[in-house]
Amino acid sequence: MKNKARLFLILLGASALAPAASAADYSLANGAVKFSAPDAWPMLMEKPDGPRQFVALQVKDPADTNALARITVTVEQVDGVAGFQKFLDDSTARARKLPGYVADRTLGSSSLRYTASENGEKNAYTEVYAYRSNLAIQVRCIRPSMAAADWRATFDAGCQSIVSAVEH
Repeated sequence: MKNKARLFLILLGASALAPAASAADYSLANGAVKFSAPDAWPMLMEKPDGPRQFVALQVKDPADTNALARITVTVEQVDGVAGFQKFLDDSTARARKLPGYVADRTLGSSSLRYTASENGEKNAYTEVYAYRSNLAIQVRCIRPSMAAADWRATFDAGCQSIVSAVEH
């Protein structure tokens, strides 16, 4: 019995030394907007300079290898609140032009939730907007609307974590 207890303690100690799931750190607009994402969410594209910058991350659904779930953070230098309103209006107009666009009736003043089709697949979209120091910020989360509930919950929590990070 002593040996089993000793083995348990050794294994417990070894697991405590194992690295935690690591996260990649991202920064836009000279560090004005920062967020982290799990390393398991590889970068699809990045534009780290200029007046409009973005990072697009892929979030893989193991049950649907054809799905292109992703989270994009976009930052654009704008001229005051009027520039932010134009950024918001333009983004909303683009969303409404997507095939099969259907708005969710629980919209907030700085967010947009809707479904639309992309490559023949119905997706759920969440777009959250923020304005800070002449920067218009958009976090856009896109996932298959029919994904498994546990994966959707993980994706949505990751999306919300990024939203919380960029809003501060």
